[in-house]
Amino acid sequence: MKTLTITAMFLTAFSTFIPAQQLSTGNVIGQVSVIERTANDITRRLDNPPVLAPFALSALPDIDKVITEPLNALPATLAITTTAGKSLWFDVEVEDGWRAVQGQWLLLADNISKKHLIEHGAQIISEYRYTGLGLALLRFSVPAAFDSKQALSNILSDQAALSLARNHIYQVQNQASLPEVNLANKSINSLNNTIPVCDFDVKVGIVDSAIDTKHSAFKSADITEKSFLPNDLNVSVQHGTVIASLLVGESKQLVPLLPKGKVYSAQVFYQQSDYAQGATLSAIISGINWLLEQNVTVINMSLAGPDNQILHSVLNAAITKGAIVIAAAGNEGPAAPPMYPAAYQDVIAVSAIDKNQQAYRWSNRGDYVDYSALGVNVLTAKSGQRIGRESGTSIAAPQVTAAIACLTATYGKDKKKILDKLNVSAVDLGPKGKDPIYGIGAILRR
Repeated sequence: MKTLTITAMFLTAFSTFIPAQQLSTGNVIGQVSVIERTANDITRRLDNPPVLAPFALSALPDIDKVITEPLNALPATLAITTTAGKSLWFDVEVEDGWRAVQGQWLLLADNISKKHLIEHGAQIISEYRYTGLGLALLRFSVPAAFDSKQALSNILSDQAALSLARNHIYQVQNQASLPEVNLANKSINSLNNTIPVCDFDVKVGIVDSAIDTKHSAFKSADITEKSFLPNDLNVSVQHGTVIASLLVGESKQLVPLLPKGKVYSAQVFYQQSDYAQGATLSAIISGINWLLEQNVTVINMSLAGPDNQILHSVLNAAITKGAIVIAAAGNEGPAAPPMYPAAYQDVIAVSAIDKNQQAYRWSNRGDYVDYSALGVNVLTAKSGQRIGRESGTSIAAPQVTAAIACLTATYGKDKKKILDKLNVSAVDLGPKGKDPIYGIGAILRR
């Protein structure tokens, strides 16, 4: 039956190519014979298909080996050196994939804990009282045998162990920069359709990288800087330049959020690679303490990393002193766990949206998100006299920081009144009320 059917199919197909007057000639008989042989051959192949080697999914490479590593991926161990090549510390991967200074820990200082640590081979790096925070902290390194929270807890009192934490390394929260923007033929209005948040003379602190203050966008900016890094370390100026330009950078293309604002820049980030910048917890603590000493109470932290008991204690102390801390929610995606410091209860967490008020696809989500703000394809100054666009919750956080700073001009350090007023101005997006994507709502620049 198969042979007859296939033969019929071929005859039908060939009849369209054979002139009608030739169908009665002997030539057709030969052609039909060839068609029948071809059909028989096809039938034989259909009835006896070749045996193929089995295909197993297990033979494929692991999916994580197929996916290209992100640009900011770092080796498990990264030597941080001076510009002359002298080793400063090792930036290493630790528990849960976070990063820390190898073998370094922090602890609320007390003499008994210090004594026990020294007895077990610990080296005290610093014992310092932070006057702005009102805290005394011990930073120390330990032998490999004690380089875990469990091992150290065994030689400390239960109370002391509660404040024990690694000297974790935190990272900036903006994605890889978009291509440079060619501004030569753009009109000012086509690029700049926003206005400042306010014209008040207000202070804002940023815990970030150094700033390229030679950029023309900062020609009239009021910026006070202090570094908390070794003098001969290869510091970064990338991220701090971007954040500062959002706040006080001004040019034909850029309108600052706070044209009369004063930025206090606590410089904590060093260059881990061409695409990544890191800040040790110890440097971050010193930066926050300095900002409080300068009477700066609105602090922007466009950085994120792990939960850390010392970081939590430091921020609680700062907030008790009257600080309002705004932090990037994180760029690990909607299914990612909470990022810190944004996820601490009294820290204001900011997620990112685009110009159409849609959630940024890489923005973290969660009950800890308080507000959202523009953080996608935002025009900023960049180091080296460049202008470009940046995306990330790092970019969104300064929008909320500026709004809060403006409110301090009216309400001082009254955080409740400031946030009540901010809530009134927030545009409720997504589900009605506070939600894990937009928080209470979007703080929009008019």
